[in-house]
Amino acid sequence: MPVNSPRFALFDLVKGKSYCFRVRSANKYGISEPSLPSEPVTAGAKLATLPPPSQVLAFRDTRTSVVLQWDKLKDGLEPLGYYIYCRETGTEEWQTVNNKPVTCNEFTVPGLQPGKEYVFCVKSVNEAGLSESSPETDPIVVRPAIACPSAPHGFVLLNCGKADMTIGWKAPKRKGGTKILGYFLDQHDTSELDWHEVNIQPIPQRVYTVSNLEEGHVYEFRARAMNMAGVGEVSEPSDLFKCEEWTMPEPGPPYDVKCTEVRDSSLKLHWEAPLYRGAGPVTGYYVDMCEEGSEEWKQINKQSVATTHMKVSDLETGKCYIFRVRALNKAGIGPPSLPSDPVVAKTKPGTKEIELGVDEEGFIYMAFEAPEKNDSSEFIWSKDYEGPPDADRVQTEEKGNKSKLILKDPSEKDLGIYSVEVTDVDDDISASCTLTKEVIKLISGWNIDILEKGEVRLWLEVEKLSPNAELHLIFNDKELTSTPTHKINFVKGKGLVELIIQNFCDDDKGTYTAQLQDGKAKNQFTLVLLDECKGVEMHCKRHLFSFTGPHFIENLKCKVTENCEVLLTCKVHTAILSITLLALSATPLKIQPTEEGIKIYTDVKYYTDYMKTTWYHKEKQLESRDRLKAGSTMNQIWLHILNPTDADKGKYTLELFDGNNSRKLSTDLSGQGKKLKGRICSLPGRARVVQGLPDVATIMEDKTLCLTCCISGDPYPEITWFKNEKVIVFKDRYKMDVKGTVVTITIEKVCNEDTGKYSIYVKNKYGSETGQVTISVYKHGDIPIGMEEEEIPFSVSALKSRVMSLFLF
Repeated sequence: MPVNSPRFALFDLVKGKSYCFRVRSANKYGISEPSLPSEPVTAGAKLATLPPPSQVLAFRDTRTSVVLQWDKLKDGLEPLGYYIYCRETGTEEWQTVNNKPVTCNEFTVPGLQPGKEYVFCVKSVNEAGLSESSPETDPIVVRPAIACPSAPHGFVLLNCGKADMTIGWKAPKRKGGTKILGYFLDQHDTSELDWHEVNIQPIPQRVYTVSNLEEGHVYEFRARAMNMAGVGEVSEPSDLFKCEEWTMPEPGPPYDVKCTEVRDSSLKLHWEAPLYRGAGPVTGYYVDMCEEGSEEWKQINKQSVATTHMKVSDLETGKCYIFRVRALNKAGIGPPSLPSDPVVAKTKPGTKEIELGVDEEGFIYMAFEAPEKNDSSEFIWSKDYEGPPDADRVQTEEKGNKSKLILKDPSEKDLGIYSVEVTDVDDDISASCTLTKEVIKLISGWNIDILEKGEVRLWLEVEKLSPNAELHLIFNDKELTSTPTHKINFVKGKGLVELIIQNFCDDDKGTYTAQLQDGKAKNQFTLVLLDECKGVEMHCKRHLFSFTGPHFIENLKCKVTENCEVLLTCKVHTAILSITLLALSATPLKIQPTEEGIKIYTDVKYYTDYMKTTWYHKEKQLESRDRLKAGSTMNQIWLHILNPTDADKGKYTLELFDGNNSRKLSTDLSGQGKKLKGRICSLPGRARVVQGLPDVATIMEDKTLCLTCCISGDPYPEITWFKNEKVIVFKDRYKMDVKGTVVTITIEKVCNEDTGKYSIYVKNKYGSETGQVTISVYKHGDIPIGMEEEEIPFSVSALKSRVMSLFLF
């Protein structure tokens, strides 16, 4: 009788005897041939599980996988296969890796979390089931396997002498999962056939001076990087560099332009200062940006930056950008750096930020967790992007992928921007945070509420505090304790400090200071209640709080009159607290020259939005617009006039009104400066273009044009030349020479494309000015309009009334 299942139980077998079995299939057409017989099976013998495999080893593979290997079972035991299990260190639950048995003794475990640490074990399986677990592997962090680095790239000439060149290059894009130990550099004289090695021992840095070169010869270079796995592939040859001594007055190119802290709309740009300084020290930098695939460079900063780093904001998420940097000295702007590698403005998945907090022992700390790192990776902390924090003031702790920077004894010396970067990784891993005075963060500031029955509530709110936080509430140099008439509430979990005063009176006016301490973190907040103009002035840090409102002097009473009428009476007072701001404390108006123009301001004791301020010019009310910016700080009210002209001269008046008092302050700007091309020169030290440039200059092509002008200013101005509003890079045919106050620009072999509007822009801390000239180039044989018909290369007959210095060579 056929059975309908692939299983069948046999009974009445003789214990100890061996049997073989075979199977035949059946359908409506008949019975098939029998299968091959099974292996002999002894009746009554119990199947046993196999032993587990031994020597299970785990090896690094990729960012998300690990390779496992183990020894096969001995004594001829043949399992049906193996099952692999993994567990993240710090957890207890094992996860099954494979759904069906693995028949070989090697397996790649996929889908692991980058940077996480795991342990693994393996079990054998046969007809009797699973074996015991093998011994666990040593813990392993999921990281790519170490490999040779890729080739360096981005070679640049940083300085050049008569017989030596200083070459720089960029690090490999793939570092091979470990630290780059050095570089091997080769050189090639294009007049020869062979390449020659420059160094035998690896160069640890990415800048090297190659000596013993031939002046006037042209060279190219290539390099290899080395790490623990070996020497990587050779780079493509560099551009051709000619060995001739640099003598230009402008600085050489900055180098090593790189991006960190890349987020959706911003990043931090870093670069190294030029090795060639030119005619003087570098005084600033200009940063250019363009989108990948475009050749249109846009200058980001209108004013030069003095540091070798700059935050770039307002980027479009998902777009790819490239940056370059140009250095500035007193002679002008030098050539641009090699462009940075393209960078996409996008916050990468898994990006971490710096955590700022207070630990259980009360120490202020900054902690950063890297989503991944290599064995050789280091956490590099920096303060204000100028180098590591003072080792005497901080302590660092590292565990796994985490680094913690602890402030030993925090003070104002520790305020600033702290940044961290992970080394020896292919992708940027970096972040920053700003440490301010308010370590215990102020949320609301002091506030005042008028409660029922005339009670006054003084309260402030800070961030959540620990159970060990302490409060000392000081009133006029004496610490307060909670009483029925002056009840103090301190809710640590909410960061709430509250003082409720019954029957507020003159004795309650004075200075209230809340001193808070939570471990090593501390701060204090002060409120001043003064009797001023029959009211109360309230001051806390940058804010003044003042309130008016009625309150009950006598509570509601009920009385029935003789006429059976019900009379409800109460007594109120509406002037317990009135708005007063010290408008009378404002100082007379002062005038201060600035880099952008002129600032008119007054100093006040306190200022808030409650104070109404109005500016007038020649009795006409002013409003903030492009060239006029009105504003205020806690202790100052100001009007900023940008790019002042003669029309801005005259009387300026500031009207102040604080709700009770008003005051007018006036000053006259008419006598503050000299007339200069429609501008007001507010100080003799202001940067100026004093003489020399004509309005128009006409010249025949192939001639040499030389324009000279005089400048002044103390401190000595920064100088920038523009052609058609684009910065001129002085190289090839364009040269600039600066001798004291005389600035000369020379254009050799002028051509039609040199026609245009040229301008010199000078700037120092007291202001700026621009001088302009229009250059017109005509062809051989042409007679320019307005020129005498004389056979001379250049005529100034149309320019006799102008002061100019224009020479032809």
